[in-house]
Parts: sequence; structure tokens; C-alpha cells
Amino acid sequence: MGRLVLFFLLALLWAAECAVISNKDPLESCQDFGLAFERVFALPGEASVLECPLSIDYLFDPKETSFNVSWYNVKTGSEITAVEHSVILKENSLWFFNVSKQHQGKYRCVVRTSSKCFKQVTMLIVSEMTSETCERPQRSIQNIKARVNDLLACPLRRYLKTVDRPVIQWYKNCELIQEDEKFSINREFLYIRKVHEDDAGFYTCKMSFSLAGVAGEMAETIECEVQDEYLKKPQVIQPVNEIIRMEEGSSFSKDCVVVMLGKGIPLIEVLWKVLVEEEEEFVTQNMSHRIHQKPRNESVTADGFVFVRTLSVSHVSEDDFYLNFTCLVSSSRGHLTGQFMLIPTDPDLLLFAGLLLGLLALFFTSAVFLCSVFKVELVLWVRTAFPFLYKTTDGDGKQYDAYIAYPRVLEGSSEKAEVFAMSTLPQILEGRYGYKLFILGRDGLPGEAVVDVVQEALSRCRRLLLLYTASSLCSPEAQEWAEQQTGLHRALVDHSMSIVLLELEEIRDPLCLPLAIRLLKDKQGVLQAWKRRRRWGWAIQDRRSEERTSSLQPSERFWKEVRFHMPVRGKAKDRNWFSF
Repeated sequence: MGRLVLFFLLALLWAAECAVISNKDPLESCQDFGLAFERVFALPGEASVLECPLSIDYLFDPKETSFNVSWYNVKTGSEITAVEHSVILKENSLWFFNVSKQHQGKYRCVVRTSSKCFKQVTMLIVSEMTSETCERPQRSIQNIKARVNDLLACPLRRYLKTVDRPVIQWYKNCELIQEDEKFSINREFLYIRKVHEDDAGFYTCKMSFSLAGVAGEMAETIECEVQDEYLKKPQVIQPVNEIIRMEEGSSFSKDCVVVMLGKGIPLIEVLWKVLVEEEEEFVTQNMSHRIHQKPRNESVTADGFVFVRTLSVSHVSEDDFYLNFTCLVSSSRGHLTGQFMLIPTDPDLLLFAGLLLGLLALFFTSAVFLCSVFKVELVLWVRTAFPFLYKTTDGDGKQYDAYIAYPRVLEGSSEKAEVFAMSTLPQILEGRYGYKLFILGRDGLPGEAVVDVVQEALSRCRRLLLLYTASSLCSPEAQEWAEQQTGLHRALVDHSMSIVLLELEEIRDPLCLPLAIRLLKDKQGVLQAWKRRRRWGWAIQDRRSEERTSSLQPSERFWKEVRFHMPVRGKAKDRNWFSF
């Protein structure tokens, strides 16, 4: 008896579990992609297509995996299985014929494989057309260009291979379009000749068809916008009435370059022809002929189009001379020509002229290059080798070759400039090259006023060498230093004497320099003691010397530039033939 009761209870539990399983939603295990963003719009009485929004190629490889597609009405939850009078299942799509308000709603597409299941919902919206221009609730936008021939493409052309016996008609606003001088129809394309601004508007493409024996029609509207961009008349860039000298027996090619500005669909032809015995003949396109034209090359630029057609002569003969070779350009915007003529040339004369011009160009280029690169060395060599070409400085009323000036403002800020002025400059310029320098603090008399010393000493010097560093001149006190010394300020501002700027450190902020020095630096430049210059074979030597030199021991190149700007000690007494 107890066993019988236990068996009865187990049977009740099994029946209850089967009832739960039978009531479970079979789509619950499918991967859900939610509601698709795009909506499908339709008008009552027309046909409409719902395409499965799932990207099957993204989910799996349909070529290697078998699958099936089923549709469900989300509102009722029932599967659409049978072919109804107004609904047809075609591959992955659900076709509605004679759409009504009852068809509006959400539909779920389910894709199943042997191991997986996917689902996504799409929506069908049925609405009336209330626009006076027959504008439908769903439309696409297409642009055509003014002043040229252009076309519109029917959005329904993607269904042409799916349906049977499709027939397409075009409407502008609400009027049927008939083929005439303005419009021509080629199935899914509407061609519009010489587009005008008035051609903008709403165009409707309507397709009548049959599917599985059921007839239907569907339509979509295009909002057409006209862009006023057009092609201008082409221009022949080359040849332009050219005469070309050519040696007999040589090969030759000539490009016909045509430019067409604007945007649109260019209708243009570029061909070569030649006038032989007063008869025009088009040049053959057969590459095996001695004279032939190559296929046209077309490229698109930001401003328009460039067309190039090449005329090729593999072996120039005597008969080719004095013929008019003409490039003929034919387009919807006009016709143009460009010509050239071949004439024989003397090969010896041409070779001699080419060699002569080449030698002259080489000599001129070399001279300019040597003068620009070795200007300082050349000038210093001429001064040393030919001192009689330069006027002597004796009797000019000057006692010193250069006045050495450097800011002495804050303690420590001018230490490098002072060491350079007191030690390095005298060692090189006076000890090695014999120049006479006036250095304030060394050559002035004790007890003299600084302002008087500066003004009086400058009047006896031929040059002013101004030394400065980043720390000695880039301070508020240093900004006033030059202005406080009357003679130095006059020389800087009035340019009363030749001034040479010596920069001992790299100035990273040029605005910190006094205005007068900045203007002078921009005008004539500055000699930079801190900079290392490398030239070809001396690069290794410069790199080695760079480790043991500093701005207090500049390179040999720097001293050459200083000597270049120093007064010339010539021997001529009456005249100076050259000036550098």
C-alpha cells in the first residue's frame, strides 16, 4: 500500500513538470538582438517587404552552415507558417500584399541552425499619404548636377531579381513621366538631360510585379536635389602651336594634355591626326605601327579632370618633318585643337651649344657655390695676398681698430663676457693678428667718468664689437645699460659706426634683448661663438675639438668671421679698388 502511494506521488510530480516544460516559450533560448532601428513604411493597398534584420553573414557562414528562417507576429505570438492570401514567405523576407492597418505592428525574425538560435524584431508602419506632391512617408535623397546630363536610380531595383515580370514607372510629384527630349527611362534609371534647377522635387519609382502568382505593386519616393556644379569648356595645355627640333632616326613622343574644370560626367574625346598632302588622317591606335597614339589616360583632380593622350613615333623619318600634327578635342562644351611641327636640327651644332651652355652653367653654379660657401676664406685670402688693393687706414684719424663693449651690470652676470673681452680677444686679435683694441677697464685712465670715456673712445675706433651672453643682457638692468652710455647708445641707434655683435651663449628668448640690439641683429646678423659648424672632411675633426672647446674658445671659423668684419689694413694710399 505504501509503495502504491509513493508511485502515485511521483506520477503527479512528473505530470506537473511536463506541464511547465510545455508552457515554456520556445524562443526564450534564442539570442535576442532587440528591436531593429530601421522602420518599414507602407501605404494601404500596396505591397511591402520586411527583410530579416539579422546579419546572417556576421553570425555564421551561411555557405557551410544550414539554417532556416521563421517569422512571428509579436502581438499575437503566433508563427507565420502558411502562405496566406495577402502574406508570402520568400527566402529571408516576409511579403505583404494589399497592406492594411491590421498589418501594422512588430514582427520577429528567428534564424535557427542545428545548435544556435537568433532573433530580432522589425516594425511595419502603415500610414496614409497626405502630401499634395505625392511625397511618401519613406524616401531617399539623391543629388544631380546642374548643366549636365545626370540620372536617378530607383531604390526598388534591389527586388528586380526576386519578383516576376517587374514593370517600373516614374512620377514627378504626382504626374507620370513620359519619355521626351527631357527624360528617358532605362528600366530602373531615369535619365535627365541638361539638368536645371527646376528639375528638383519629389520623384516616385513605382514597380508592378507578381510573386508566387500574386500580383502587387510597391513604390518609393526620391527627394531630388540639384547641385549647381558644371563642367567648363576644356583647355588644351599642350601642344600649343609648337615647333620641335628633332634628329632624324630618333624616337619621339608628345602628350596632348587637356584640362576640364568643374564637376559632372565629362563627355570628351581626344584624338591625334596629321595633315598629309592636304588630307587629314587620324593616327592609328595600333601599337605596332611606327606612328601611333596610346590609349587615353584620365585622372580626377580637386578642380576637375585631366586627360592625356600620347602620340608616339618610334623612328622619325624625313617624311615626318614639316607636317602638322594636331590634337583634336571634342566635347559637349566645345571643340579645340592643339598643333606642333617637327623640323630637322643640326646634331653637331646642337651638341656644341648644349656642351657650351652646360659648361657655362656649371662654371656659374660652381662660382656661386664657392663664393657663398667660402666667401669669408676668399675675402681673407685676397686681403692677405693683395693688400695693395685696399686703402690704408693710416691718416683716418682713428687710433684703434675696434672698441670692445660688454654689459657689466649684475655681479656674476657678465663674468663670461668679461673673461672673453679681457683675455680671449686680446690673445687672438692683438697677439695673433696685430689689431689694436680699446677695452674699457683696461685702456681707460683711472678716475675718468665712464660716460666720457665711452664717448671719447668710440670716436677713436673704427669698429664696435659688442659682446653679450644670455645672462648679461637679458635682465631689466641690462635693458638700460646701453642707453645709459651716451656714445654706445648713439652708435646702436644712429648707426654712426660699423657694429659687430658677438653672441657668447645661445639666446633662447630673443625678446629679452634690448630693442636696439634686436633690430641690429635682425638687420645684419650676429657672430655666434657658441655655435659649432661642420663641413664635409672636417666633420670628424670638429667633433673631436667640440669636446675641448667652449664659447670662451670658439672655433677657427668664428675667428675668420670676426676678421672678416674687422677693418682692412691695406697699403693703397690713393684709392680702393675692391670692397668686401
